[in-house]
Amino acid sequence: MQQRLVSLDVLRGWTVALMILVNNPGSWAHVPAVLRHAEWHGCRPADLVFPFFLFSMGGAMALSLERRRAAGAPRASLLRKVLRRGALILLLGLVLGGFPFGLPLDPAAARVFTPTLITDSLAHLRLPGVLQRIAGCWLLAASLIVLFPRRRDRLAAAGVLLLSYEAAMRAPLVAGWGSGSFAIADNFARWLDLRVLGEAHLLKVGGFASDPEGLLPTLTATLTTLLGFAAVAWLQRGPMTAARLARLGLAGAALAGVGALLAPLEPVNKQLWTATYVLVTGGLAAIALAAAAWLVDVRRWRRGQQPFEACGFNPLLVFWGSGLLARALAFSRWPVGGADPVSLRTLLYRHGFAGWAGPEAGSVLFAVATVALWMGVAWILYRRGWAWRV
Repeated sequence: MQQRLVSLDVLRGWTVALMILVNNPGSWAHVPAVLRHAEWHGCRPADLVFPFFLFSMGGAMALSLERRRAAGAPRASLLRKVLRRGALILLLGLVLGGFPFGLPLDPAAARVFTPTLITDSLAHLRLPGVLQRIAGCWLLAASLIVLFPRRRDRLAAAGVLLLSYEAAMRAPLVAGWGSGSFAIADNFARWLDLRVLGEAHLLKVGGFASDPEGLLPTLTATLTTLLGFAAVAWLQRGPMTAARLARLGLAGAALAGVGALLAPLEPVNKQLWTATYVLVTGGLAAIALAAAAWLVDVRRWRRGQQPFEACGFNPLLVFWGSGLLARALAFSRWPVGGADPVSLRTLLYRHGFAGWAGPEAGSVLFAVATVALWMGVAWILYRRGWAWRV
């Protein structure tokens, strides 16, 4: 079994770069439609980023975790590593979501700072998040891989996850919730988050609490992770040829096609991570992996992909660092010309990009510059062989 699949790093690099691009516009008021998530049902290019990342993470498990398991590593030792990594990723997510924890990042905030601002920030800390979802999928998927070495047992476990999600989403609840509703207001996933986590700890848009990284959809997001594991594990069982990659691509197309055909029965929805969303995005991720493997591992066209390979070599560091910097720029406010204080991000956007490129193009260029910055950081670390392994 190969210890490293370069195309998997490249695919992760593509995904992380697009993730930074989508998450870091100069202004949220000026984002082109192609970089926006679907408002509820549907799937836009931006909605492919997260499942592609989870698919890649599952693929990496086939090269590392499965290799150690097959080599005879004790099950208890592997489970300890799984729990440790999951806990660290979860902690990183909470730190990122809560930063700066009420601490002042500008002179105006420093003048009115009191310790109660810290406790207030913790009382309203958003508990779900992207890294928290990644941690949950890692814990579930990796534990299943360690506990169930046989493929048919893993398939059965994946079926249990799917059936649990579908049963929960379609179960009748009190006051009209659930019963197969996939509406934004009264679905079971939102009901569960409100009851378990509380409204104060969920993402709010326009005062409406509905978190896209809630508890229940982690079950189906884990299926996306397991699809990545299955795809790479299958590639490892035979020679890397164009014909074999074509079979992977065709299988991906079939999955995506089935998901699209089933959409009238269950909508394609990222925030609920529906089964059809798993099929559509998992199928497209398999096609992307097949394309990357053909370019990089078969044709050896690595030169133009090396910056993305560098991002894929340190994906969590690049994502976490870019998120931390974005929050620092957003929470640092400074007065300009006697006017009300504005964030450093807004100042950079207005005077460095929008002033000469226009509002929408400037917003995109700001995001592109952010991607370039972190690709540069990743490249330096990659050239030195330094990998941040959580």
